[in-house]
Amino acid sequence: MTALEWLLIPLLALTLVVLTLFSANLATLSLARLLAPRRALASAALDPERLPEVLVQLPLYNEGELIGPLLEHMAALDWPRERLHVQVLDDSTDDSLTLSEQAVARARAAGLRVELIHRRERTAFKAGALAAGLECSEAPLVAIFDADFAPPPDFLRRTVAVLEADPGLAYVQTRWAHRNRDHSLLTRVQARLLDAHFRVEQEARWRLGLPVPFNGTGGVWRRAAIESAGGWHGDTLTEDLDLSLRAHLRGWRSAFLGGLEVPAVLPTSTRAWRAQQFRWSKGFAQCFLKLAPMVWSSPRLAPWQKLLISLELAQPLAFLLGSLCLLMGLPFIAGAAVGGPLLGTVAITASVLGLVAPVGFLLLAGHAGGVRKTAREVAGALVLTSGLLLSNARAGAEALLGHRSEFVRTPKRQGGPGARRRQWRGGLPELAAGLALLGFVLLQQPIAVIYLLVVIGGLLGVGVLQLRDALQLGRTGEPGA
Repeated sequence: MTALEWLLIPLLALTLVVLTLFSANLATLSLARLLAPRRALASAALDPERLPEVLVQLPLYNEGELIGPLLEHMAALDWPRERLHVQVLDDSTDDSLTLSEQAVARARAAGLRVELIHRRERTAFKAGALAAGLECSEAPLVAIFDADFAPPPDFLRRTVAVLEADPGLAYVQTRWAHRNRDHSLLTRVQARLLDAHFRVEQEARWRLGLPVPFNGTGGVWRRAAIESAGGWHGDTLTEDLDLSLRAHLRGWRSAFLGGLEVPAVLPTSTRAWRAQQFRWSKGFAQCFLKLAPMVWSSPRLAPWQKLLISLELAQPLAFLLGSLCLLMGLPFIAGAAVGGPLLGTVAITASVLGLVAPVGFLLLAGHAGGVRKTAREVAGALVLTSGLLLSNARAGAEALLGHRSEFVRTPKRQGGPGARRRQWRGGLPELAAGLALLGFVLLQQPIAVIYLLVVIGGLLGVGVLQLRDALQLGRTGEPGA
């Protein structure tokens, strides 16, 4: 055995074992979704004369064109106006602030109790905005909606009834729906991925008694739980996950109201989706580094719960590990190193489970569109998610190295200052990596193209889609889907 093989074989085997654990986690959640019994969710009868005051927080950043429709949905909520306090938390740095001021004035004139809070310094990003809003209200319950969400009129009636029935609940999380699901293949893929998260992962965690992470929007918090957990922190890019797990470690529980949908808008450009996934991946990894020691030292959690929570937090690191596996595998493809039977067994196990587990996870999200449409969405999800390999690997690496970055809100509109420059820069790393990997494999071992087809196709696909966005932006000023 050469020195190269002595170095690579154990490292590659260990990395593959960890990736197998991540795949096994998805398989476990899928089985729990299928086999674990449903949990009843208690709902109290609300006394019309004693309804609690509810604070509704609407965090915005350069999204002023969305505030008008959003406030219309707030005005339509079935809750007494005198018991409803709406805050527009607008940290905008462009002309969105003027649009927010005008929309708030119109809503106030129509009888909605609403105020605009604008911070000149975007300290702690979204977490800082939510914390600043809390200081201006004493309401015991806090609902949060991002700018593109459209809650149904009975949203507060149904969520508050759950909180009133169980004083031990920190928050109620509802399920996202998708207003533009059929806009393009990209939006259908995103919808499939999010449906799998809510209908499989969140539902499975709820049935197993695990903490159901707050998703940042479409939910209602109990103020006492926020304060008990230490309030909003801005030291990670997923402040929602951070707070919800800290609350659980303090003894609070959470509820998932999967039957209540809140429609939202999916990103229609690949660049916007890529930026969103980068933020989520990095935020999860940051929460893993921050909270894993607290999870494993907690006397409230059983060992199996600690393991599943840790795998949940660390799951996005699979992109970084996958990139390392790919790099370490190149010498074996070129014939410069030869793996033994043990490495071969580990590699086959990781590959099979790494395909079967995500496919099953995605299939459980639903089949409403028929077999053919479902197959396209599942295949598209596998390929395009693989195309995020470089971006999400960088997210994980930055988290592990402690590199701080700005909280970049998912763009709801495309354009604005610098958009053209950013669009033209996007896609080139994925295209270059995909073409380089394809060329290397064809020169060294063409049969390996079959094994790496999803990764190569994903990198090329994500790269081409970003360049297509750039071309359309150059023609019209707005990229297509």
